[in-house]
Amino acid sequence: MSEDYNPEVPEDSGYEAPGGDHDTDYGDPHTISAHGPHGETITLVDVDHDGDAEAIAIDRDSDGNPETVYVDTDNDGKVDTVATDHDDDGNFENIVTDLNGDGRPELVQQDRNDDGYLDAQHVDTDGDGKIDTHQFDNDFDRQEDLRIVDLDEDGVPDQIIRDTDGDGDLDNVQYVDKDANPYASH
Repeated sequence: MSEDYNPEVPEDSGYEAPGGDHDTDYGDPHTISAHGPHGETITLVDVDHDGDAEAIAIDRDSDGNPETVYVDTDNDGKVDTVATDHDDDGNFENIVTDLNGDGRPELVQQDRNDDGYLDAQHVDTDGDGKIDTHQFDNDFDRQEDLRIVDLDEDGVPDQIIRDTDGDGDLDNVQYVDKDANPYASH
């Protein structure tokens, strides 16, 4: 046993810490992984080295692909983004983000065909807690081809905007709710 033995960490692994002292090699000193009693791995990541985890990843089967990741992107101490991989293939099918810290999502992104690219996005454009704009890539070419907007947030679409010729530009606006049509006579 060495003279500088610390009973809280395992004996010398060969890792040389700054200053020349040997210590246990935990990999990134700001990442902690633990294995649970049911085979899961929970990983905490402190990105900015302040002692608070900015990300928590839960890998239920310890295969290296976390099924759920919780992230504090703005470093306020609260989780604001949750990403889920429902089929454990390494691609997140849903990403839900609270952009303004009110506890309600302003951005929901989805990979509906599980190809690793987000193809649906639902946005609360004014931060009032109600999703009012839905954007879709229905042909999975990575270009938005449908947008549904609820301008007055009554739960009924007011505008449907389409890319009718497949060029990636939304070119057709249909006003569904006559009260939301600025060109209709009221």
